[in-house]
Amino acid sequence: MPTEIAEGGQATIDAMQRMRDASLPEEERFTSDFTDHDPAAGQPVGPTGMAWFWEQFGKAFTDLDREIIETIVTPTKFITIMNLSGTHTGEYLGHAPTGKRFTVRNVQVVGFRDGKMSDRWGSTDELGILLQLGLL
Repeated sequence: MPTEIAEGGQATIDAMQRMRDASLPEEERFTSDFTDHDPAAGQPVGPTGMAWFWEQFGKAFTDLDREIIETIVTPTKFITIMNLSGTHTGEYLGHAPTGKRFTVRNVQVVGFRDGKMSDRWGSTDELGILLQLGLL
């Protein structure tokens, strides 16, 4: 997994680790104006929305695997490119489980300000998931 860390990027890595620590209060992990620029349908607004999404996604695909291809870290951004895989074992977008496996590309760009997560942009090949599961 190639990782490129720009000067000043270690603080962003530390902030990312804090953001993932659910034992810490949200106000220590996220800015008060946190924005998810690419929320899923029905996803709650704010930091709790991301946890909600991954909980729902994890119910549909119980064996999720993230193969990190590359990570780039700057003083204000944490960017990850990965292959995302899973087996369809629960309801997904109204579709009953197929038992089929998918692998698609996923890109996440996470912004940080003052040591807290401020923004998230993400792109997952949802069409690829549906096609590989035979749902289209």
